[in-house]
Amino acid sequence: MRQKSPTSFSRLLRNAVAAFLLAGTVSLVAYSVFSWEREEQEVRGNLAILSSFLASVSQSFFDNLGNGLGPLGQLLDQNRVLEEPEASRRHLIEFQKRYPEVTGMAVFAPDGRMLINTAVQAGEPLPDFRKDPPYIKHLLQDMVNPAPYVVGPPEFGKALQRWRFAFRHVVRDAEGHPRFLVQAAIPLEREGTFLHQLPIPPNSFIGLLRTDGYQQARWPIEDPSAIYGRVSNGPVAKAVRASPGIQSGVTRGISHWLDSKGQRVTAFTRLARSDMYAYISAPWSYIWQKWWEHNAPVLLLSLLFLAASFVVAYRIRGHEKSHREALIAQARRDTLTGLPNRAAAEDMMQLCIKMSRALDGQFSVLFIDIDRFKDVNDSLGHAVGDQLLVAVAGVIKEALRDGGMLSRLGGDEFLVVLPTRDVNAAVVVAERVIAAFKTALPVGDHLLQVTPSIGIAQFPEHGADIGTLLQHADTAMYEAKRQGRNVFSVYIDQLGDRVRERVETEHQLREAIRQGSFKMVYQPVMDMRDGRIVGAEALVRWVRPDGTVVLPDHFIGIAEETGLIHPLGEWVLRTTLAQLKEWNDAGHDLWVAINISPRQFQDRNLIAKIDTALRESGVSPDRLELEITETAAMLNPEASMRILGNLKAMGLRIAIDDFGTGYSSLSYLKRIPADKVKIDKSFVDGIDKEVEDTAIVHMVLALAGVLEKTVVAEGVETEQQFRALRGLNCGYAQGYWISRPILAGDFIRLIERGLTNVSA
Repeated sequence: MRQKSPTSFSRLLRNAVAAFLLAGTVSLVAYSVFSWEREEQEVRGNLAILSSFLASVSQSFFDNLGNGLGPLGQLLDQNRVLEEPEASRRHLIEFQKRYPEVTGMAVFAPDGRMLINTAVQAGEPLPDFRKDPPYIKHLLQDMVNPAPYVVGPPEFGKALQRWRFAFRHVVRDAEGHPRFLVQAAIPLEREGTFLHQLPIPPNSFIGLLRTDGYQQARWPIEDPSAIYGRVSNGPVAKAVRASPGIQSGVTRGISHWLDSKGQRVTAFTRLARSDMYAYISAPWSYIWQKWWEHNAPVLLLSLLFLAASFVVAYRIRGHEKSHREALIAQARRDTLTGLPNRAAAEDMMQLCIKMSRALDGQFSVLFIDIDRFKDVNDSLGHAVGDQLLVAVAGVIKEALRDGGMLSRLGGDEFLVVLPTRDVNAAVVVAERVIAAFKTALPVGDHLLQVTPSIGIAQFPEHGADIGTLLQHADTAMYEAKRQGRNVFSVYIDQLGDRVRERVETEHQLREAIRQGSFKMVYQPVMDMRDGRIVGAEALVRWVRPDGTVVLPDHFIGIAEETGLIHPLGEWVLRTTLAQLKEWNDAGHDLWVAINISPRQFQDRNLIAKIDTALRESGVSPDRLELEITETAAMLNPEASMRILGNLKAMGLRIAIDDFGTGYSSLSYLKRIPADKVKIDKSFVDGIDKEVEDTAIVHMVLALAGVLEKTVVAEGVETEQQFRALRGLNCGYAQGYWISRPILAGDFIRLIERGLTNVSA
């Protein structure tokens, strides 16, 4: 066939490139507009959730403080505070210690005379607020207010010498006349108050706005005098004035009363039992920032791809010789990722071996495997899996920065060769690679979170030839997986023994599944309101031939890696349903929760298997609860929402397990059709002694309340933890203080005896 002339070919190629660039530009513009609208909706939704959460936390703070002032007032009355005010100072100071947000406590007589103030030393003269008409007017009005507590507007305190607002409670006699008023002063510029517990976007403001238009509290703030004591004219105040009684909303506008300039987007929510609105105001530029963070890689890579396409076209037209050389080089490249393939990597290692022997030096290799990559292929298909591998290659390559050769050995395995680098330098690179995967990767229509397991080996200490070096790096990689994945491991001689032990364990596990060498135990779940056992979590135990009981931590990981989790999971499901049917038929109104592992959750036949097991057992779907970890649900959020929605439609209960240890965003959390969340044991451990853990549990409970989900606290091991959780109004609890996991017969005997606490 006669070939076209170079001129015709060049014209055709030029026209094709022009059309491609035009189509690419139009696509980029369309994508930018669509992604902007999506980002704006996402930010508005998250701000609305944060404002609702702040309203719940603020109301909870007010109620908690108000409930504490009541008993304090009774105690002061018993100690004759009207006759001997100083005798009550220690009680007031002890109250301050229990409520660190409070800086000063004061007691007033019915005529407005101050009896005591903890901000004034004993014996020093007290301020006489009766000489301050506006102050005494508000004080006397609050004295006759029948409400359990009154939250006053911000004022500059004469005793504290700082801006604060007064929280007041009136103690009355039997006829309802005021005997005295107890006041707690809460400073507004001090960190550590309820306003500082909420993570907010950069350059954002949060606060409380009174329905009369005055600011109750705001953070951060540079000049309190410019904010407090003035009627606000911001977007939220305008919205409230325009629609009295409005419960929530999102506004956009310029807040002239703020120090910052420009447009802002603000979400607000009314407090349940207070005439205030909680709000969070973020700059309009925050949406641009988030849009750029999420889309910059796509836009830049697209532009780079278009530019590269033009350069490639130019080279093809002008340099046939370069084209032939590129074809030859292609044989040493991975066709999917464009990285050097195994052959190129081994050539590089051979060169490093020769150089190291000549210079009496060393070099290191990193064997990288993507954790649970098979789950992506099984659930989303090989096309998405291939796209993920391309994205992974880009992340690793970016993390290497300099030196080091990255290659793809095959499947989800990558190799990094670090010439002249020792183990210490290799560890630094491995840590950098692991850190690079903290952010989820955009893959097509999905946002996938993956992690690497890395094995490190060094020449010549860990192998004097390519085969041995790769084998030992691979062994170290499997040790990293055994340690829990998303870590690195350096090869040592003992690792070979561990790999052989793992292979033997896998063989024994297969035989155990074939013979049914397992048993189920059940850990009770208690309703903390009345102490009743209302359900249980089903847990599997492996019973070896010698009678040794193996806990799940020692075999579930191997079962997931080998796919044995599927037959084991089906056995657990059917056995649990059979036991639940027996309990319910015996008249026990119980539900049982079972754990669904990430590998099971990615099973395309999961819904069909559960439906079949339910129909065969005759158990009502609402008696079965499925526990899904945040990590499993967020591996592919969109697909997870569909699966969970289908399970919920079947009538099953859904619980988010190990809540707080994963990486779900508020936007996804509000969409998960879950009935409850389970607070992870790591937070419960410190609830009776760590302020941070207590604050986290408090916020989780408030967030769950906003999202209308019940809460189960896991790992309750002491009475102090149980009482602290119950004091925070946690709904349910399980743990060794209530009962260890026990056999089915012991479980029923526990219920029939009416016991609620069994020694661990």
